[in-house]
Amino acid sequence: MLTTNDLEFVILAAGKSTRNYPHSKGIPHKSLIPLGSRKVIDHIITEMIKSGAKHITIVCSDEKAKEAFELCFTKEQKIEDKFKKSGNIIGLELLQSVYVPEDVEIKYVIQHEPKGLGHAIGLANKVADGRHLVVRMPDDIVIPNHCVRDAELRKPVVQRCIEKYIADGIGGNMFITRHVDDPSRWGIIDEGIFKEKPKESKSNEAFQTMAIFDAKVGKRLEDVATKIDTVGTEEYNLWTTEGKEIHFDKYLNDEVKKDPEHMAIRTFPIAKTDTYLDCGTLAGYEEALLYTLLKESVFKERNKKTAEILLVDCILEDEAKEGK
Repeated sequence: MLTTNDLEFVILAAGKSTRNYPHSKGIPHKSLIPLGSRKVIDHIITEMIKSGAKHITIVCSDEKAKEAFELCFTKEQKIEDKFKKSGNIIGLELLQSVYVPEDVEIKYVIQHEPKGLGHAIGLANKVADGRHLVVRMPDDIVIPNHCVRDAELRKPVVQRCIEKYIADGIGGNMFITRHVDDPSRWGIIDEGIFKEKPKESKSNEAFQTMAIFDAKVGKRLEDVATKIDTVGTEEYNLWTTEGKEIHFDKYLNDEVKKDPEHMAIRTFPIAKTDTYLDCGTLAGYEEALLYTLLKESVFKERNKKTAEILLVDCILEDEAKEGK
């Protein structure tokens, strides 16, 4: 019987984050930028812990990035004492909220060169001890509607998906998905096959936020990662001579075709009541920041009052311009 102990939670955070410049400029990764009262990475880690995560691996680009992530979760007793002494209860509670429980293990894997998602996932699998891989993208945040009557829909979609995967108890592969207008911009699940940014597709069901890969897929990608790092292999030549990043689609689909009964790709759609926030672009991040400041922040009531004043000022300015 599957349990969360059979899952390795992987955060892919080795990219350069240039699409989020200038917000991400000067920091190791975009998941370290603020989102509401916390950082993007804190939202992701909290989701994982709520989902029962005990084993988390962060794939990052270098030692500097690793140190930055480590600092995010390090307990700071002196700062806690300072907040307590000054009566800063809000600061204290926020600081404590980003700590990781002692029974949760966080490991770090460094992807020194941008050799693709398949390579990054394969590196993570090397420290996964044969577990299935819960692979979390670093720039999607999905916030459930806490007011819906259905208690299940008040849980984060990541948690709901993992609970379904465990309840099914059959392993295989499961993707969180969302319908999109332009399939060519996304990874698409089309007739049980994963297609990375297809030029043509009958489906508009796009991979978003998280995927769960069977341990067999993880092992296959680990082998691929070893080859791409080994001089003389086909994968190494693709990277060094043609500059091709190694994605996971070919290897995933190969494993599905070998054993379609057990390895089939199952989808878990984001609910209509969920709010999807795309932090992967500058415009998307600013929209997500605005949303979280007004709806998720501990200062949301104060932020709303400020926003109301600013909106009135903006309307008056626009009307004045139109009058001219």
